[in-house]
Amino acid sequence: MKILKALKKERKHEKYFFILMSTIFILLPLIAFLSQIKSVFLWSYLGIIEVLIIIACINKLNYHKLRFSCINNKLKFKSGLFSKESVVLCDKVVIVHTDKCKEEMDIILISTVRFRNKYLKPVSKAFLKKYPEASEEYIKIKKINPEDSYYFQIIRRGALKKYTLLDDIYRNCVRASYTASAIENIKIAREQIEL
Repeated sequence: MKILKALKKERKHEKYFFILMSTIFILLPLIAFLSQIKSVFLWSYLGIIEVLIIIACINKLNYHKLRFSCINNKLKFKSGLFSKESVVLCDKVVIVHTDKCKEEMDIILISTVRFRNKYLKPVSKAFLKKYPEASEEYIKIKKINPEDSYYFQIIRRGALKKYTLLDDIYRNCVRASYTASAIENIKIAREQIEL
């Protein structure tokens, strides 16, 4: 399936999910009220169900939320409902790696400058162990510039919208080195291969 078709399908499923949850949220207390249920236990149980519906909706919104823009060499993105906007300088991104695929895909950016971004963390041994493909690229670049400090950021939220972000990163971060898995996912984002 092409990525644009998959994005449309994802939006449609998201819309159906919220319509279903809203319907259940409204109908359950209405039915309980019209049935004239007096049991405190049932009303408290219904209250718990209503809270769980709200949590499910917030969780779904948080998982699918991804806004980004690239202006004047600055890639700005907000991933999730409760995170702050991150800024990465496109010229300073040295490695782009992706882990997993489809909705679960993580985009990993390795940069040489922290630039007002608290989400960028220093590259550690634990990071290199967890992402061996990215560590190969990192070792190559570290040999060329051993004095530079490197920081990474992982973008986990956004579902299939991350493919659009990955394509934007590819167009703007021209100095970066891309791992094989990142290139495969870029091909999916550009509709050269199917999802």
